[in-house]
Amino acid sequence: MINVLNDVKKIKAERLISIASVKNDDGNYTVYYHFSWDKKPEIRQFSIEVKKGDEVESIMELFENAALLEGEMTELFGIKFIGNPYSGKRIFLAEEGGKKCTPPFIQ
Repeated sequence: MINVLNDVKKIKAERLISIASVKNDDGNYTVYYHFSWDKKPEIRQFSIEVKKGDEVESIMELFENAALLEGEMTELFGIKFIGNPYSGKRIFLAEEGGKKCTPPFIQ
């Protein structure tokens, strides 16, 4: 499992703005976290490299809005977030003929 919670705690951000992922040429992924603060005009990016099949520690403990953002990364890219109840559940994509569809960005 890729542990990110302690690294994110060190940033001491007040808000999680977004989580995004891209599939790299080597078939692995980069997950980008974007954070901000209320009293300073700054957005900080934190990123991790995720190999196919790796699991990532959820940051829901710090930011509740991570629940759906991480769930979306699971659904679209197949990246599993440990500690997130939405990770592995269908949120946005419909099932096809009663079967779970393959995350579209895994292929």
